Amino acid sequence: MTETAAPTAPPTPDGRRRTSRFVALGVAGAVIALGLFLCWPRVSTIKTSTQAPSVKYSDGSTHTAVLKRVRAPIAALGLTDTVAFAANHYEIYLGRDPGGDYGHHLRLDATGMDPSDMTVEWTAEGAWFTFPPTGHRIFVPADSFVGGR
Repeated sequence: MTETAAPTAPPTPDGRRRTSRFVALGVAGAVIALGLFLCWPRVSTIKTSTQAPSVKYSDGSTHTAVLKRVRAPIAALGLTDTVAFAANHYEIYLGRDPGGDYGHHLRLDATGMDPSDMTVEWTAEGAWFTFPPTGHRIFVPADSFVGGR
């Protein structure tokens, strides 16, 4: 008598459902990860300027202006025109934190100029930012960044 292998049963519907759930969860996770990667900004410090020792403010602290470049990877795709969300831009932080992680915040949506060429003039009244070669100037009163703001 010859032995024959018992026929194997096809996979149960529950096994197929379980596999498709894992695949669906994997795809959803990949889409979420890609979305976070494209939307999460990349920030790099471009320039810092510390107040001159001759300039004194009421809190007695030394203040720093930090220029940062914010790159939004999604901006390269051109999917949206919403500037607040998708545009590459620059930010200036003024305050006591020399790393520029806390302080008075300015957003620059600079077009047609390179903000890294900015100069900072510290005065008792505040800080003047000048952007050559266009000559654009921004004044931030000392009350805006003195005292830990």
